[in-house]
Amino acid sequence: MDWQLIFLQSKINGGLYLGDELPVQKWEWPTHTWFQERLRNVREREKKIEEKMNHIEV
Repeated sequence: MDWQLIFLQSKINGGLYLGDELPVQKWEWPTHTWFQERLRNVREREKKIEEKMNHIEV
């Protein structure tokens, strides 16, 4: 029943909420990650396959 405490202590239920007083943190999405590189490679491969398939159909 611990999850119920989250709701009981929430701002909407009159609980103490300090989120508005927290310092603002500027951040950016990570760049040049393994996942982004992998996605780029997969998209390039799919594009080449699609181009080959279109060439064969013509």
